[in-house]
Amino acid sequence: MMVWEKGGGQDGWLGKISREEAYILHGNLCVRPERSLILVEEHAEGESGLVIGSYLKGMPFHAFTIHVDEEIEYYDVREMLERVRVEVGISSPPQSTKAVFTVAERHLPKLLIPHVQSKRTMLLKKWTQKDQLLPQGNSRPVTRDDIEAMRGLARQIGMVSFRADELLGMPHLGIFDGAEPIALAGFHIYSEDYVEIGNIGVAPACQGRGLGVQITSDICRIAAAKSANVYLCVFADNLPARRIYEKLGFQTVERYTFVDFLF
Repeated sequence: MMVWEKGGGQDGWLGKISREEAYILHGNLCVRPERSLILVEEHAEGESGLVIGSYLKGMPFHAFTIHVDEEIEYYDVREMLERVRVEVGISSPPQSTKAVFTVAERHLPKLLIPHVQSKRTMLLKKWTQKDQLLPQGNSRPVTRDDIEAMRGLARQIGMVSFRADELLGMPHLGIFDGAEPIALAGFHIYSEDYVEIGNIGVAPACQGRGLGVQITSDICRIAAAKSANVYLCVFADNLPARRIYEKLGFQTVERYTFVDFLF
């Protein structure tokens, strides 16, 4: 197994995987290289198959994702986990902290992931019917003055992948009740190639009022102005959010498993 360094074969590896089949890995390679440790295992001469794993720094949990070629029937991730410990300098005792592996659902049976605690299905959705938006609502851009209030809203909602730096690094919208934010939407990826809508949520006390569909509709307008390829991720068991996204024209293009384990 070798560690990828910027400029060291990225384009060739990306040519072997589709964006949707390895969506999070693709984003780490292309959009978040400065935060990502990429591990690559190429099989010996005469054998086929490629394994590419990624560890994303700066998340509220240890965040891993992996792609395994179709030719590979079985892969033990433990060597990859130990390599990450060394490369990143993780000093916590083994099996003591929460970690997550995301992997395309159909590849999960190939993987040996130790100390699994739970699994959830996560859907990758792409915006394919772009004529479903609501009229523009009363959301407004999030500013630096809103950051602390938005942090509080994110905690209320329980956003698992929330990063406050994304609020100013990429466009975000809020709906406010006076000075209090009651809904939020923005991006995890914001490039001309593709965008990923994220940080979407409504304050628990304000749910059921149509704010989720309104702010998602409003952020879709910003997304469409940036790229023709608009994605978002949602857990399969989050039925209210799924209904909003499907109402606005998002369709599932890939299924992933979100594996909680002890690292």
